[in-house]
Amino acid sequence: MALSAKALLNTTRRKKDGTFPIIVRVIYDRKPYKIPTGYYVTPEHWDDENQVIKKSFKDISNVGRANKLIQEKKTEAIDKILKLEDSGEINGLSSVELRGILVGKKEEQGVRTVFQYIDQLIDELNEAKKYGNADVYKTLRNKLKSFVGHEHLFFEHIDYRFLKKLETSHYANGNSPGGLSVYMRSLRAVVNRAIKEGILSKENYAFENYQIKNGKPTRKAMSERDFEIFRNAVFEKGTSHYKAQKLFMSSFFLRGMNWTDMALLRVRNIQDQFSRIVYIRQKTGEPFNVKISPMLKEIIVEFMDGRFDLDDFVFPILSEDEQPEDYTRLIRFRRQNLNKRYKEIAELLKIEPFTIYTARHTYATTGKRKGVPIAVIQDSLGHSTEKMTQNYLSSFENEVVDGYDELIMG
Repeated sequence: MALSAKALLNTTRRKKDGTFPIIVRVIYDRKPYKIPTGYYVTPEHWDDENQVIKKSFKDISNVGRANKLIQEKKTEAIDKILKLEDSGEINGLSSVELRGILVGKKEEQGVRTVFQYIDQLIDELNEAKKYGNADVYKTLRNKLKSFVGHEHLFFEHIDYRFLKKLETSHYANGNSPGGLSVYMRSLRAVVNRAIKEGILSKENYAFENYQIKNGKPTRKAMSERDFEIFRNAVFEKGTSHYKAQKLFMSSFFLRGMNWTDMALLRVRNIQDQFSRIVYIRQKTGEPFNVKISPMLKEIIVEFMDGRFDLDDFVFPILSEDEQPEDYTRLIRFRRQNLNKRYKEIAELLKIEPFTIYTARHTYATTGKRKGVPIAVIQDSLGHSTEKMTQNYLSSFENEVVDGYDELIMG
């Protein structure tokens, strides 16, 4: 696009002493942008043809230095635009935002990009030791950066059209509705906070007409045949496949305990002389009290390998020398690696592919196959989304659920 820069007098703004401000006028894509230089001269002391202050002007102590700085303003403005063009960032900028970048006062004016704002939220959450929430916003930041392709995204850009384009891009890349739901809810939380802080006007609320679709995850349990093959498979002790099998069965024996809760489970959660595991589910904050079956006890004792410090982790997922702020990232990374082992095992055993989350669905489905009442399964899984069932039926006593556990796990 056409680009030019010229130093000139802004004759529309005359000061009382008869001087006018010298500005750099940049024309880009046929739109003018005025950049102040901080210098003022009278018309007779301005050389318009050469775009310099005449040496005869005595109100500036060093005219030569002033002229040099004015020329540098021109060069700097052109360089900024060319860099924005090369990176593609200029395509997402409004005229006001581009002028702010050229003037160089965006930070002074308190105008922050969406990325800068999200970074601030991440810092606040890390300081509050809410590492999981911080990780959610990091993921959102990466998603937006990948989508827009540059750092100059402002809240005014996030309108209904932006959200629909983000949605289309998400699906075009083969991603799931569940993932999109997480991103959109996180983005909506950021936008809502920006409105509360006066950074964005309510009139620009993009989610007024955009409906976030609830992503329904694919829930798939192992077939009876596949589960028996996997459960009875013999892997060499100490191998990654052996460890993966034991972790899957541990989740199953713990009523489908999810990966995060398994990773954070400590020896102090084992109570009543190694007969029960009592813990708080990370996702819902609900307390759980699970009987330790003989099969589960055998696995736990092997994994603990004589470690009985109350702060030790039960399962070999996290280590004691790792920092809490890294847990979320490490838990996700190690789940991904574990699922790779399950892919290898599925190919080796010639069964359907599965993941660690399959253990939870397999526990529930196995119970259903064996005639366990649906309400008992719901209670044992602690489904927070099935509140109507939980309110309608009184919670089952541990003995009742324990009895069905023995039926399922036997």
